Amino acid sequence: MARLTPRWYQDEAVGEVIGALQTAANVNPVAAIVTGGGKALINAMLVERIAQIWPAARVMCLAPSMELVKQNVDEAVGYLAPALQAKIGVYCAGLGMKDRMSQITIGSPQSVARQVKRFGKIDFVIVDEVHTFNIDMKTARSIVDGLRAANPRVRFIGLTATPFVMKGLKVVPLTQCGLFDAQVYDLTTGRNFNRLIREGHIAPVVSPALRFPQVDLTDVKTKGGDYDEAELAKRAMAVTRECVDVALEHAPDRKHFMWFAVTIEHARMIHEALGDAGESAVIIHGGLEKDDRVEGIDAYLAKKHRHIVSVAMLTTGFNAKFVDCIVSLRPTKSLVLWRQIVGRGLRPYPGKENVLILDAGGNFARHGAINKDVSEGDSRAGLWGCTDAVIEAPPRRDAEGNVLKVPQRERSSIRFPINSPAQDEHDLRVLLGLMESDASACGYLNDSEHMTCRQCGRPRQGFLTLRQRNGPQDKKPFGDGDSYEIHDEDSVILRDETCNVTRTLPVHEQRIEPAGNSVLKFDFTTDFGDYSLRLDFDRTADNNKFYAFSRKYFEKATGRKVPTEPYRVLLQREAIPKPIDITLTKYADGNIFLTEIRFIRDEKLESFRYDPNYK
Repeated sequence: MARLTPRWYQDEAVGEVIGALQTAANVNPVAAIVTGGGKALINAMLVERIAQIWPAARVMCLAPSMELVKQNVDEAVGYLAPALQAKIGVYCAGLGMKDRMSQITIGSPQSVARQVKRFGKIDFVIVDEVHTFNIDMKTARSIVDGLRAANPRVRFIGLTATPFVMKGLKVVPLTQCGLFDAQVYDLTTGRNFNRLIREGHIAPVVSPALRFPQVDLTDVKTKGGDYDEAELAKRAMAVTRECVDVALEHAPDRKHFMWFAVTIEHARMIHEALGDAGESAVIIHGGLEKDDRVEGIDAYLAKKHRHIVSVAMLTTGFNAKFVDCIVSLRPTKSLVLWRQIVGRGLRPYPGKENVLILDAGGNFARHGAINKDVSEGDSRAGLWGCTDAVIEAPPRRDAEGNVLKVPQRERSSIRFPINSPAQDEHDLRVLLGLMESDASACGYLNDSEHMTCRQCGRPRQGFLTLRQRNGPQDKKPFGDGDSYEIHDEDSVILRDETCNVTRTLPVHEQRIEPAGNSVLKFDFTTDFGDYSLRLDFDRTADNNKFYAFSRKYFEKATGRKVPTEPYRVLLQREAIPKPIDITLTKYADGNIFLTEIRFIRDEKLESFRYDPNYK
């Protein structure tokens, strides 16, 4: 069998991870790779590079399910040289294999955690789907504590398509969760995402040119950081049969569907509705026996069924490349869960042009485009800004070529239910009484659930447009009373020019010059030009925040206490190390600030975050 050939980004990701491991003795790096980007091969490549650099090192590779464990084993056998293949052992109860003594162990966290003390000294741990590896939970904590007890210098490497976790409604980067401290590679940003689509490495995500029923979320409470499951299931079941009918009617060319349900009862309803429509479907949920789940999944992977219905399963690591339509009847406040659901359709497959997402839960409107960058600055999902900024909507034409009147929209817009053409007023926000002509904007960032600004009370603005299905079979507009969400392309995939919010740049040279008796001016030379930072060490200044911030950087960078006299700081500027990289953040107002500096001190990677408010 021919050796697998890595893609350009797989080489880059492995290089960045290995570089981080070699640069600092304490770094635990994370690499973010889009779903379908080939993390299993990256796993095998990391094993190979570690074996080349540290020949005696023992490596453990963890994946959260037996299917992923098997996939990682198969990929390693297809890539590694025979000498390394012979050193692979598998420890996974689901596969009936328990080898603890091999130099390279591939297993599942659930199995390893039970016997972690019996593995001995492990030097490197590669965790696949690391967003599920929560060290606040018993399994991950047992593994981390057990392996560190045997080897305090054990290093952890994370791979995931979603390098963050949900804590309530807040999106928290993995680098702020206690185990991992540096995200060294990110293939999930908008520009990289779009490049992978252009190069054919992942399938394009397309929006529906059809109306799709929406689950009514009015007054549904939040429980455990997401919608209350019992109430959500009732609301979803009220529109389930309509969703099935609309999906089958408007997506007849789609060959393989994945359906995501709220509860087992809801999944059974979807399965029954598909059966009544003459469709072949299999249902997968935690209430089934293990053999039945495996048999059902295998039957779908063998293309014996057109549909697979899932409840709280198959959202992470499930590899059915041929899936070309995803139907989500599960509204969620979890950005991690939503991106993982969409990710099931991103893998390319012969004859598959794209993946169609039918979203009955308003998840696109809630979380934004699927390749939207997650900012560490204000990371809550679904925020909308209270603003007067207006975007001109492009003109549109109806089936007869007549120009339709399209309203303007504010940047804080949401998609309201589509209006009826019988109404004279196209701007539904006026009809709903959500806008006052003299209301002013304050710029406050609000949660996605709120219809009015929590700070100034200004109503949230809306934008709507009239769309019709193309084709001679349906030339009339939608009728009165319709309440369907319609996604335009920009709400599904971000364009390149709007994608970059942050950028990390390697620093080639640092120049430090005094700028007065108390100020040091830093100039960092990068591939994209010079960037400056000014630090003021005058503790008697009117605003001592400048001094406090400057003192923190000096002490962290040098390991020394800052001298009382500012001029002594200037004399010690040579002790401040050159950064390995700096991070720039572009905010919504267009301003760009240097927000993070990383450097090596005492053979350890250190990070200093710079508050842009102190400019």
